[in-house]
Amino acid sequence: MNIREIRVSNLRSYELFSASFDPELTLILGPNGTGKTSLLEAVYFLTAGTSFRGRDRDMIAHDSTRADIVLELGDESRRASLQLTAEDKIKKSFDIRGKITQRLPAAARLPVVLFEPDELRLLTSSPERRRRFMDGVLSRLYPQYATILNRYQRTLLQRNELLKRREDMDEKSWSDQLFVWDLKFADLALEIVRQRREFAVTSNSHLSKLYSDIAGSEHHVTVSYHSTLPDEHYQQKLLDRLHANRVADSYRGYTSVGPHRDDFLLSLDGHLAAETASRGEMRSIMLAYKLLEVALQQDAYDSAPLILLDDVFSELDPSRERALMRALRGHQTIITATDLRDSLKSRGAIIQLSDN
Repeated sequence: MNIREIRVSNLRSYELFSASFDPELTLILGPNGTGKTSLLEAVYFLTAGTSFRGRDRDMIAHDSTRADIVLELGDESRRASLQLTAEDKIKKSFDIRGKITQRLPAAARLPVVLFEPDELRLLTSSPERRRRFMDGVLSRLYPQYATILNRYQRTLLQRNELLKRREDMDEKSWSDQLFVWDLKFADLALEIVRQRREFAVTSNSHLSKLYSDIAGSEHHVTVSYHSTLPDEHYQQKLLDRLHANRVADSYRGYTSVGPHRDDFLLSLDGHLAAETASRGEMRSIMLAYKLLEVALQQDAYDSAPLILLDDVFSELDPSRERALMRALRGHQTIITATDLRDSLKSRGAIIQLSDN
């Protein structure tokens, strides 16, 4: 898959804009606030089906009610529009080879891996952000995981709402309804935990080599999945814990046990990375994880994924920058940056943006 050209209208700060991409490397250069990330967002939207920056409605320019994106690929044109309706809702449409849908079908999604500066700082952030990162990788690799995760999150929301109604309902009715939700919750939780643990095993087969290549020396990197409950008889133990905690959870107003409370912990050379790794080492671990996603997407799609690097070089020293670019050879890569790095001079195409 090669992206040749993008055209946008009324997208964030853009009224009308078009640009061509090099088959190998394209640099989008300009000061902060000139719309570099918006172009990556538009590319991502038409390959993955969603924005990576938050609400889709924010993609529409402030003085407009509609945004349009056209992406020219090697053998097809893709179109998407976001329309603000009279009811203040967003209506999306995708036109893929003449077939118009409200969502980008899973079969029409293209392999794409996004590198963001915030992801390079994940090791020292909250368990919630680490879960979101891992769940995002799994969802992009396996659409069925995204489906299960969405169902789990809806079930969790419904269970939490029911917990809060304990004092307003008959005790038996409340307990009976909660048991029904507990069964559904435990079924979905079991599948999420199973796939997360399998992904941890897959990760541990590759991370050490990927990290060592970036660092330029031999190291051992592992990830461990920390669940609130042990693996053996997980589903029954979760049901028992849900039942035991239901009154306390009704006062809390939320479910205190389940995959939404779990964590992923990374270790470097036998030590917990969040406690002992330097900034450079932590960023190298996260780069290794993103490179693992590149490899796994290539296997899943049988095609080299498009690479989007959003201001990542501001977080890297020159040696890691060079190692990353070596690892990405053979992939079409689009990079945003505020200045032209020495390692990228005389390579690829340049899209120069200004703040005028």
